[in-house]
Amino acid sequence: MNLKKIHITCMFDGEVRDVEVNLINGAKCIMKVDIESKCQLNAEGDDFFECFKKIRELDKNIVYYCKGAKVNVLPSRMTRQMSKGLSAYETSLGMPARKENLVNIFDYANEGLASDPLEQDEYEVKWFSSLSN
Repeated sequence: MNLKKIHITCMFDGEVRDVEVNLINGAKCIMKVDIESKCQLNAEGDDFFECFKKIRELDKNIVYYCKGAKVNVLPSRMTRQMSKGLSAYETSLGMPARKENLVNIFDYANEGLASDPLEQDEYEVKWFSSLSN
């Protein structure tokens, strides 16, 4: 079992704060986010992108300032398998995803963020249909 600690920026209770995230890579991926004295959010999934979506669903009042929270950042089956969902594509409508569009889902971002992971799911459907036009 591998443990990796990272720090990401979030906004909760009206303040921007640095939070510690534990990524545990075993038979399943586990993500633990320590929200200071407020709580610890935990999620388990097949990959870390799935875990991050579950974490964001647990408290939609927390804004995560990272690429994985952007509406247009989507993993592929390959990125999910090869990077355990830590890499995903930053997409644009009408444009296929390319290697140069790969991003780390925990890299900092402050624009185009989705407060609800469902926004990403809706965008994904729109993006796929934009490729066939």
